[in-house]
Amino acid sequence: MQLTIDVKNSALDKILYFLEHLKDDVTIIRRSPNSDLSIEVIEEDDPDYKYIVKGREERKNYPENYGTLDDIDWD
Repeated sequence: MQLTIDVKNSALDKILYFLEHLKDDVTIIRRSPNSDLSIEVIEEDDPDYKYIVKGREERKNYPENYGTLDDIDWD
């Protein structure tokens, strides 16, 4: 399983330290602490904007259809 997480810079060293001590179970695919995330801004006139609005409404109206980290069986 692959998992993408957003880690604050203040906690990055602690998280990497933890993961490196789980070398038999965890592989760090990419480690680039200085790279910023590439964020695409989608304006209201973008053809994909309607999908974002629909998704937000879906999550708001039917939260039971969306899981959380607590729902994952980590074993």
